[in-house]
Amino acid sequence: MEVIKLPKKFRMVCYDIMDGKNEALNTLETFSEQFPHQVAAVKAEVAYFNMDYNRALDLDLTILPYLEEWYYSNVSDQHMIAMAITSLVLHREEEVLDAFRREQERIRAENGWQQRDRYCDILMNYIRQGQMPFADDTKNHPYNEPEEAKSKEQLWKEIQEKNKKLTLDSVDGKRRLYNFCCMFGHAKDAVELFEELSGAPMAESSYTDAIARYLYLGERDKAIQTAEKLATSRLWAVAGPTQVRPMTFFEDLNLRDFIMEESTLRKIREAAYIDDGSQIRK
Repeated sequence: MEVIKLPKKFRMVCYDIMDGKNEALNTLETFSEQFPHQVAAVKAEVAYFNMDYNRALDLDLTILPYLEEWYYSNVSDQHMIAMAITSLVLHREEEVLDAFRREQERIRAENGWQQRDRYCDILMNYIRQGQMPFADDTKNHPYNEPEEAKSKEQLWKEIQEKNKKLTLDSVDGKRRLYNFCCMFGHAKDAVELFEELSGAPMAESSYTDAIARYLYLGERDKAIQTAEKLATSRLWAVAGPTQVRPMTFFEDLNLRDFIMEESTLRKIREAAYIDDGSQIRK
């Protein structure tokens, strides 16, 4: 199966949809004949974030055998986990199980992506158990501090022993200490450093780690605000132009809880519409 390269006109329409311009969905339809699977993927993402799960799942079922048309596996993984989740919500488990089984048969017959074959197995096991994917395998849901958590002062001393040039006045120094606090320290120290790093470039995991610790500390509003900042950062739109909604949120259990609640979903969706200028459009 060949990877599909999308023309600039299609990509620009996707950016408009990402920005929340609903009229761009009509323009998208003009590409339906030439790029049916990519159009369906965009429409599915919009539907997921409108909580129109039946429509989203119907669309994803049509494109499941064609997800290898995307160069990066991020897109297929995100759509497949969303399918598994919504199958449980909608009680359409057997339909999705059958689709995943047929997809495995296709992959094996065509010598396709082996990791997708394994991913089908993983998701099918969760569906059969009636369990949300990865609910039993995460360090952040629920998060608990290490039994022997270290203070940020202790951790900074350890960092400086190996990185004598780092200073706490620098972004790099604070970022390193933040990561150490997330791994070995106290939640309160971690979120304080996260707030000090506001405006500095950070990885998606930095946001999700902060969210987990805010929830641990009982600061749900700050956790939601951080999820909104992550949505605005568009760190989730790295694998292809059809990523018009933060589908990575389905992969993180804390974020998943937020987008499956109407009031918080609305905030996150609107935050994702904001173009903060960090994304290069090409």
